[in-house]
Amino acid sequence: MRRKGEERRQWILQKLLSEQFAVKGGVLAEEAEVSRQVIVNDINLLKVAGHPIVATSQGYIILSNASTGIIRERIACRHMPENTMDELNSIVDCGVTVEDVTVEHPVYGEISAQLLLSNRNEITSFLTQIQTRKATLLLEMTDGTHLHTLAADSQEKLDAAKEALREKGYLVED
Repeated sequence: MRRKGEERRQWILQKLLSEQFAVKGGVLAEEAEVSRQVIVNDINLLKVAGHPIVATSQGYIILSNASTGIIRERIACRHMPENTMDELNSIVDCGVTVEDVTVEHPVYGEISAQLLLSNRNEITSFLTQIQTRKATLLLEMTDGTHLHTLAADSQEKLDAAKEALREKGYLVED
């Protein structure tokens, strides 16, 4: 059913709130019978209106207010691109979500991307997209050094993830 402007944006919000997983823009476009670019514009308008929508490699999600009790910590890592899957799996295997990745670019300053990876399937999908689209990992813009924001429901899980990274030599510490 083709929807107009505000009605379509409200439909997008309801769709994102009702889904357990990220929703691809192409799926939203197909269901709303509009172009992918219309959906991108709608998402941007919803963000400007204050809705906490995040674009991830798996699609769009809306952050819920149910994130109370979540502990976040920013860590620094360094490794070669071929170690990315091992690094990410080491984190999620401890029950921790990798929310983002950030690198320090010499011209642009900090460049960040939302990841929101919380299991091995999401990691495989993310890395498959990198490979099939011939994209580069942000860490390739540096010597492999990058930051991650990690999120978990306990400090113990965050500590376990950091220990796993430490053991593999990926964690950068003072």
